[in-house]
Amino acid sequence: MRKSCLVLLFSLICSVVCGQQQYDNKIYKSQIELRHDNDFFLLTDRYYSSGLYLNYRTVLEQGFTNGGHEQFEFQLSQEIFTPSQTQSTNIAEFDRSYAGYIGLLSKWSAGFEDHLLEIGISAGIVGPSSGAGGFQRWYHNTLVISDSPIWVNELKNSFHTNIYASYLKEWKLAPNPFGVRMAIKPNIAVGSRDIFLETEGLMQFGRRNILGSTIAYNRLGSNSREIFFTLRFAYRKVFYNGLIEGNLFGDNSEVLRELKTDLYRLGFDFNHRFDGNDYKFGVRFNTSESVGSKSHKYIQLAYGFGF
Repeated sequence: MRKSCLVLLFSLICSVVCGQQQYDNKIYKSQIELRHDNDFFLLTDRYYSSGLYLNYRTVLEQGFTNGGHEQFEFQLSQEIFTPSQTQSTNIAEFDRSYAGYIGLLSKWSAGFEDHLLEIGISAGIVGPSSGAGGFQRWYHNTLVISDSPIWVNELKNSFHTNIYASYLKEWKLAPNPFGVRMAIKPNIAVGSRDIFLETEGLMQFGRRNILGSTIAYNRLGSNSREIFFTLRFAYRKVFYNGLIEGNLFGDNSEVLRELKTDLYRLGFDFNHRFDGNDYKFGVRFNTSESVGSKSHKYIQLAYGFGF
């Protein structure tokens, strides 16, 4: 029995480390990905309670840079935010407001040998028109054996636009098949939804493609098998958050809360690419975002199909 287990384990390692070569000649230049974030998997239901994301990515044949692996991406998303007091109607107790967001994000990115540049612009609606409250009530009543959040005094309807930019610099510390990589990624956001500066550090361990075509940064252009995990740490200086403080240009919603300007975020990712299929699992943790609230953690699940 022990010998059979060792043979099975050895076969699995060989298939992961060596078996990717039969797929190296296949190149998928487009991808559709569905991602779901939810803290219910960790037995909580508060703050950033749920997120649904539908992404379309494609490789640009003729880009704007010299030698960069360029991509364009469209993302449709719906995000749900609730206070921790989901069964209370006393808004004085709320540590943040009910808020729903639905929006579109378009993003251009270029990956090089050791660095990556991303620029995005978003537009969306916060408030009852986002459909977030109705969706969460349906989700709880239909699929979950728990009481649905009451959704009283939700943030009022308002339109938001934002610009996002990031630059990633990467260092390879050890080669494949058991590679080690380190990266640092400054991020900036400016707009009516978010204003912040962030610096994120990443450590990656395992078999991974080059920067311009790896699942680690949602890149296409290579079908070589990848399997690795990532550790993340980020510090964000937040100047404004429209889903806590209300619309930057004025908001008469009844529940607005004071922002915490220092935010720390931790994360763990496990990623696997196999024959045009991308599988992602992640855990996220962040410190309190508003005065009176607590820290938060949630799970990310995603599947991408290349074609």
